[in-house]
Amino acid sequence: MKKTLRWLNILLIFVTLLSYLSPFVDPANYWPFAFIGIAYPWLLLLNMLFILAWVALKNWYFLFSLGCILVGWNHFQSFIGLNTAAPIAEKEITVMTFNAFGYRQLKKEARKKFDQMLATYQPDLIAMQEGASRSSPIDPSVYPYVYHPKGKLLSIHSKHPFANKGKLDFGNTSNGCIFVDLKVHSRPFRIYNVHLQSNGVSGDASKIKNEGDLQQKETWLDIKGMLGKVKRATAKRSAQTKAVIEHLKTSKLPVIVCGDMNDTPLSYTYQSFANNLEDGFKERAMGTGTTYDGTIPVLRIDYIWTDADFQVQSHQIIKENFSDHYPVISRIRL
Repeated sequence: MKKTLRWLNILLIFVTLLSYLSPFVDPANYWPFAFIGIAYPWLLLLNMLFILAWVALKNWYFLFSLGCILVGWNHFQSFIGLNTAAPIAEKEITVMTFNAFGYRQLKKEARKKFDQMLATYQPDLIAMQEGASRSSPIDPSVYPYVYHPKGKLLSIHSKHPFANKGKLDFGNTSNGCIFVDLKVHSRPFRIYNVHLQSNGVSGDASKIKNEGDLQQKETWLDIKGMLGKVKRATAKRSAQTKAVIEHLKTSKLPVIVCGDMNDTPLSYTYQSFANNLEDGFKERAMGTGTTYDGTIPVLRIDYIWTDADFQVQSHQIIKENFSDHYPVISRIRL
């Protein structure tokens, strides 16, 4: 039994190490690494279980998985926050990003809780994805400044006036990138609201989970179709990510970037932003980083990034059933 466990552990470590490479491989060139990167939270959990099993068996083999986790410690921190919030400082703002899922779940009690959340955290800026302005729960008397380009499901709501605004078009209504320039506490900056291409596999995953039978050909065809969607979506996100990065590099102002990236921290998308900006979660979050409340569990795909000029004071994921995503809120010192 120990010999079998040892070889299974070695196989797990090999796959985990492969997942560490996924952020550095452009899926437009080779997409399978993107799929391995999505599996990282489960690989991490299995490594932890192996550590516990070897410790229970009083065997030094626990060092295998422990070493594997330590090698990827940077990735570990992007899923498990180990930080505390800093005290409230002068000249800071609160930013919220939220994929609203068309406000389909913001009814009755959920709407009341959402309003209470806004009253509690009082964000200065709200970046909404998949939101329609006519059914928006954002009070215009509190957030009088709104940028919502026609035909887009993206909006930025602000307590502060805009000096400039613009957009990047990705060619469809739900995905895209918008930005505004503004000045708060005498500090000018630019904020981007980004929604990158979705994999579009939630329905497939739900069908396989509820009806799938690995002995049936139809299930394998569903799996093949799901992998095909991931392949096409990762290639699109690669191009969209490059376009956003190139645009923010032209900004003469320091930037904040937030939104639904539809990619996990072990992805080419994440690494592209991490090469240029600071991840608010890694800076100040505590606990698990799940931001998606859909069929596929333990996904962190919603982010708030900041220029190195800024300092993240706190980063929270509000795990309430307002949507198929959770709101993400950061306090940022300007």
